[in-house]
Amino acid sequence: MRNRRTAILTAAIIATSAFGAGSLSFAHSLDEAEETLQERERYAQFVDQPAPAFSLTDVDGNIVSSSDLEESVVVLNFIYTRCREACPVHMNLIAEVQEQVNDAGLHEDVEFITIATDSEDIAGTRDNMRAYGTNFDFDPASWRFLYRGENEPADTTRQVAEAYGLKFDDVAEGVQSHGVVTHVIDQSGRMRARFHGLEFAPEHLVDYVEVLVKGPEALSDSLWGRIHHYVTNIFN
Repeated sequence: MRNRRTAILTAAIIATSAFGAGSLSFAHSLDEAEETLQERERYAQFVDQPAPAFSLTDVDGNIVSSSDLEESVVVLNFIYTRCREACPVHMNLIAEVQEQVNDAGLHEDVEFITIATDSEDIAGTRDNMRAYGTNFDFDPASWRFLYRGENEPADTTRQVAEAYGLKFDDVAEGVQSHGVVTHVIDQSGRMRARFHGLEFAPEHLVDYVEVLVKGPEALSDSLWGRIHHYVTNIFN
């Protein structure tokens, strides 16, 4: 029994160290929660500004506007569907985020939006978008892939990306040069965070989404829950 208690204590110390000692303090404001998450996630950038508006078309031809998404937290990213390198990795990260959001019981409060920046034909791009949904097993209940409509210019979605601070440039046939950012928008339509690149931890983005849904105190609950899960798994 003593050895068991020692093992549990040791596991708790290891888990606490992994999350950071300062991370276990209770956050009483959004600013405090953001400071705590910033200590753990170097690729997060917290902001507070209006998210650029858009009105685009999903794979079934339905119009989806940013105003339709209010009252939900939105996780938004841009990809070039013909990309064979960074974009599939990016979508795998988004899939992990969606799975963790669903596991946390937040699926009714969060919308996932992926916007394609392809300048090629609409039918082929929509086929690629559907393939992404299948290949990465996205939950269609909370994830939508958006693109331009039939009569819109080829650069329509690239202009939207530029409004979000990203440039997607055609550099060769089937190749676009671009950055990688995952945006988090709150229920009032304000941009609250950008997670840059492909190395951020999905759980940190999920923690922030939970803070926006439930309030700053959710961060402390999430951290203690992970420690409990970590310790419990050692004996399973």
